[in-house]
This record gives sequence, structure tokens and C-alpha cells, in this order.
Amino acid sequence: MAYHPGVTVRVRARPGPPVWLEAPEPGRATALLGGGLAALVAGLGMLVLRSGLEVRSIPERLMEWLLLFVPLDVFEMLLQRFGFDAKRYALEVAVVVMLAALGAIGYAVLRSGLRTVWLPLVGLGFWLVVMLVIMPLTAAGVFAMNLEDGKRGVIGGYLAIGLSYAGVLAAARAWGGLLLRHLDKLASGWMRSRPGWASGGPDQPATVLDRRVAMGLIGTSVLAYASTYVAALLFPKQNAAPSVLVLDPQEPVPSGGLEPPNPHPQMLATPVAGTAPTQPTLPAATATAAAALPEPPPARQLERDKDGAVVRSGRQPGQLAEPITSNTDFYIVTKNAGGDPVVHPQDWRLLVDGEVQRTFQLDYTTLRKLPAVEVTKTLECISNFVGKPELAPFGAELISTATWKGVRVSDILQLTGGPKAGADWLAVLAADEYTSAVPMEAALDPSTLLVYEMNGAPLPREHGYPARLLVPGRYGMKNAKWVIGLRPMRREFLDWYGQRNWSKTAIIRTMCRIDTPEPGATLGAGTQTIAGVAYAGTRGIRRVEYSADGGQSWQMAQLGESVAGQDRWISWRGQFTLAPGAELTLVARATDGTGALQDQPFTLPEPDGGTGWPHLTVHTA
Repeated sequence: MAYHPGVTVRVRARPGPPVWLEAPEPGRATALLGGGLAALVAGLGMLVLRSGLEVRSIPERLMEWLLLFVPLDVFEMLLQRFGFDAKRYALEVAVVVMLAALGAIGYAVLRSGLRTVWLPLVGLGFWLVVMLVIMPLTAAGVFAMNLEDGKRGVIGGYLAIGLSYAGVLAAARAWGGLLLRHLDKLASGWMRSRPGWASGGPDQPATVLDRRVAMGLIGTSVLAYASTYVAALLFPKQNAAPSVLVLDPQEPVPSGGLEPPNPHPQMLATPVAGTAPTQPTLPAATATAAAALPEPPPARQLERDKDGAVVRSGRQPGQLAEPITSNTDFYIVTKNAGGDPVVHPQDWRLLVDGEVQRTFQLDYTTLRKLPAVEVTKTLECISNFVGKPELAPFGAELISTATWKGVRVSDILQLTGGPKAGADWLAVLAADEYTSAVPMEAALDPSTLLVYEMNGAPLPREHGYPARLLVPGRYGMKNAKWVIGLRPMRREFLDWYGQRNWSKTAIIRTMCRIDTPEPGATLGAGTQTIAGVAYAGTRGIRRVEYSADGGQSWQMAQLGESVAGQDRWISWRGQFTLAPGAELTLVARATDGTGALQDQPFTLPEPDGGTGWPHLTVHTA
């Protein structure tokens, strides 16, 4: 066709298939709506995975990682200012920051003009950042490969979250403008009066491509969530390690203790490549017993919204502590602000790997069939405020005593001949990703146990059911709960608290506590009783002294029953005289079994445990 100047030519398009055009760049209101909804959907997805599959959320992980960089003096200041509500506040701030960050990213993506067909890459990018950056930073490893449990839930769950996040952004491009136009009519044209806030013009329809991408992403995310749940529920974690089965706990060593090489013929041999390991045939009675596994009642509500992750012992103020603390009164400390793991006995496995002669695993039934040991032991948290309990909301009440039943860790390690030469450390792995490093010398101590009963009942869930570690003479931080792995290692292992610059050894420091009278008590004139408890780990207590004149003179307290070498507290009591109108300062101090006097100066618990002589003031009525 020839070109003629001054002649206008109009061309009419012929009917044909729809052209897959994209909607114009969304306005600010659409971008804000889309980014905010995408962030909320991602946060809701994390909540669903946390409650259903115990997949820890990004705020939980990052909060614990950031605590590595908080100076101890700042941490202590926050602890004193807010108590253990500080942990809850930190988690809430982390949630808000995450939602704000995801919302801002969604807003930027929608305003950037990125084509809709590229939005699935935003979801995949979110997933890869979690798998390649956040997981390694928080000790879970690339693609969560360092986790002993829950890899499927973490990988599949966060993929579903990423896809749903991108799906909401695509839906905002497809239908956000239409929704806002309806809202704008109700608001009498508020957006139209503000340039840049309207989305795509008053009559701009969603394109076919926008709608199809949005529906595809949302449908795929739903499928990913469903697949993750099905995989986690129908295909529980299985280790390649052979299992150990014990049919008779009294054979061949009725007294307890297993001598290498493994005396139990029921142990599986290492499977040959390409063949399945053979399982011994269980007698019918044993199979029936295995089906009825003991479980504790549901976990006690810890009122995390009030006390965070710490619950003091249930001792009433002014009353001397009972020799054995009931399960309901036993103090609780957990790092899990978002909730503790819930482990079912039929799913629990203890993996023993690392520097051992042969890797193997135990199930809960087999653990309870091994020769059992029962001990009475005291646990004390390293955060106990021994010298000045008034400075912390939990005071000096993070200490309790119970009777425990379990299996020697040395017996478990000896099932395949024991640790290899040069394995000087034992890494203890827990279901909540907590880790504890124990010197092999301590791990092989006959008093180091993996316990499954507490005061004659199945270990309560809040105390580590199905199994927790007990290490003599060490603060509670070394006594890991919800244990799922024992790993002898040649190199020194920096555990969860070690990474946060707390004590590596966590050896108990000598302490004593005045239980009665309570601080500030008003008493009658005459003879009164002072009493309390003292504890020095495996060193024991040689004597306790008390003073009724602020430490100018001392009297010897009467001690309760004490057995040398037992890792438990001891009660003490004495008497003092209160004159009419008098005000007395009571002080106490303990001397351990080696003859070393309890440290007098007050120190904060970080990093090696608190010190100081307890003192309080009483008055006459």
C-alpha cells in the first residue's frame, strides 16, 4: 500500500483469540492491600504449620539467632525490667517486623511493574531465602538438613507459604482494583481524589493471564500444604540406622549395666546394601504390650503470655520446701516462646550416631525394656537468683528435686561397643532443636541417665516426654529435654547455650536458700525458726550456718539427711530469738563437701551461675 501524505488510514482489527495483555501497574492502594494481605497469609501459614506440624516460625528462629548478639548486660537489664515477659515481647516484636517486611516487599513487587508471569518466582525466591539463608543462620542447615526431625514439614511447609504469598500478590493484581473500586464507592470517591491511589482506571478489567496465574498459585499452595501434612502424618521420619530390640530387660545382666560387646542377640546387624534388615519376631505378649505405650496427661498450660518460658517452683512463700517436689510444682524453663514440641511415643526414636562403632536407633518400647536405674536428683537452672532473689520475678525458685527412672547413657552407648577412641564429647540433640554438649567423661558417669519417668509417672510433657537427659552436678541447661539424638564427637561441640556465651561446663555452684520465714515477715517476740535448703551438686553439703545479726555472728544449722555423693539438695534449720520491737537481718551460707565456703559477693547468673549469701529482714509484731 502506498503512503500518501495528509491521508489518514484507519485499520480495524479482525475478531480473533483473546490477546493476553497484562493490567497496568497497580495503584498504591492496591499495592498496599496486596502486600498486607500476602504478609498476613504468610504469617497465618506459619501459625498453621507451627500448631499442626510443630514447624518453627521465622520469628522464632530469628529471635533466637539475634540473641547471640545481645550483650549480657543488656540481656540482664531487659530481664530485670520485664522479667520473662521480655521473651514474649521479643517474639511479638519479631512477628510484627516480619509481617511489616513481607508487606513492604509485596508492595514493592506490585509497584515495580513486574509482569504477572514472574510472580511465581517471587514465591520460589521466598522459599529459597528461607532454605539457604534463614535455616543455616539458625543452625538448621541448608534445606533444614541438620534437623533430626521434621525436614519434610520445614521444606514442604515453607514452599507452600511462599506459593501462597505469591498467589495473594497475583490476586491483588487481578482483583484488587475491582475490590477497591467497590470500597471507593462506599467512601465517596476518596481514592479518585488522590492521584496514584486508583488502580488501573475505573473500568480496567482483570486480564485472563492475571486471573490464571493467581488461581494457579493459590491452587498450588493449597496442594503443597495438603501434601506436606500427608507426608508428615503418613510417612513419619525413618532412620536408615538398624533398630535394637530387647525382649527381656533382665537378661543377661539382672543388676543393670551392659558390658561390651552387646550381649543382646536381638540387636539388628548392619544391613547389607540392597537388602532389608530382618526384624526379630516379637512374642504376642510383647507386641501387645508395645501397643499400650504410657503417655502423660496433656502439657500443663504455662501461661506464656504472662511468664514467658519460665515457671517458678510451686513452693508456698514462707514454707520449707518438701524433700521431693511434685510434678506439678517442679519448676519449668524452656527456650520455646512459641510452644514446646509434642512427641508421641510411637513416633519417637533415639538416634545414636557419630563416633560410635555402629549407628543404631531405639524406639520408646525398647528404651523402657533396657535395665532401669532410679535416682533422686535435684535440678537447678543456671538463671537462679541465689543471692538476691528479689531482683527476678522467679527469685531463687528455679530449683526442685524429683525421683527419676531411666537408663544409663553409658549402657545405651555400649549397645554397639561404645564410643570410638578419641570421642571426647557427646552432643545431645532435642526435638526442639536444642543442643547440649557433655564431656564424654560425664556422659559415661553411671549417674548420667536418659530418663522416662518422674516421681513414678511418665515424664510430663513439659519436662521432656518421652525422654530427657540427667547429668550429675550440672545446671539444668545441660539436662536436655525431648532428647532424640546422642552423637559422640571428637571435637568440642558448642551447644545452644554455649553459642550464647553461657558457661560451657555449667558446674553447679554452692547455694543455700532461706525458705522460712519469708522476707519482711512480722513475727511474734521470742524464739523463732529459720529453715531452708542447700545444694552443691555432687559435692554435697558439709554444713550450713546462719546469722540473726546481719553476719556479725554465726550459728550452726541442723542438717537433714545427707548421703555423701548424692546429687540432691538438703534441708537445714535453726532457731533465733526476736526481741520486742526488734528488726533482724537473717543471713545464711553453706559449705560444700570439699570444705569450700559458698561465695559471698552477689553476681548475676550470666554466664556461670549466680552467687551470694541470701539475706532477709524480719520484724516483731
